[in-house]
Amino acid sequence: MNCRKTILTIATVLSATICLTGCFTLDTADIHTTGEEHICVGNSGWYLFHFIPLACGNAAEDPMMPWIFFRNDVTMDKIQNRFMQYARFYGKTARDMNYYTQESVLFEIPATDFPIPLPYLLTYKEVQLSGVLK
Repeated sequence: MNCRKTILTIATVLSATICLTGCFTLDTADIHTTGEEHICVGNSGWYLFHFIPLACGNAAEDPMMPWIFFRNDVTMDKIQNRFMQYARFYGKTARDMNYYTQESVLFEIPATDFPIPLPYLLTYKEVQLSGVLK
């Protein structure tokens, strides 16, 4: 009985960790009318007291895992670096770049819009950079 409870606890903790970790994305799409390419690079993560990184997407060039713990990869520097690396690799120049940031200081239950009024205890940050490569 105790073993079953331990397994259930471990499974719950692992599931919560996977659901609460951030995500690094690099998405591209061809613009058929102009022959250009649209690129969007983004990362998100969870923080304790808005400053201590808990988990976020791994913005490393060749990551072993898609997320990283206790390291802040949700910065414009890292996102812009990956954006420009992609452009240089394909020999393209960037134009019409836009950025988007979102910070949520109230904890929200994932997959719902229900905020729990615990400001700055567990916060969420997201940074995106998009542009056109020619």
